Amino acid sequence: MLDSNMNTELSLTTSAKSFLLETAKWAKFLAIVGFVMIGIMVIAAFSMGALFSSMSSMSEFGELPAGLGGGFFTVIYLIMALLYFFPTLYLYRFATKTKSALESSSSDQLSGGIENLKSTFKFMGILMIILLGFYALIIVFAIIGGIAGLAG
Repeated sequence: MLDSNMNTELSLTTSAKSFLLETAKWAKFLAIVGFVMIGIMVIAAFSMGALFSSMSSMSEFGELPAGLGGGFFTVIYLIMALLYFFPTLYLYRFATKTKSALESSSSDQLSGGIENLKSTFKFMGILMIILLGFYALIIVFAIIGGIAGLAG
């Protein structure tokens, strides 16, 4: 709870503004590169899907096992592009709102920019927790499989 006598006004020094502006420029650069990479991932999703489908039909060993066809790789690449889209969008919004805030001295714009930066890190943190959980499950199943292999 905020103390009613506490000064809630925050002022930025010239150097802090300079650091934020430089951070916003780099964030915008990284976001634009991220959007380009997402576009490449989407193109690759459909290209890889078509490539694997045609390779499977031309293979002397016949069709690929169920689930490993071109559609599987298309879906995986599209999911990766979708997961990459949100933090890239948040980063872009941080960059544009922060730059706008510093140019117009708008606290509301700066707050919106910082909120998007928070969303970037929150999304990446949640995604990392999920990935670490998957890694832990893989390790547990590998250990169980190893023990079962030794026992059998």
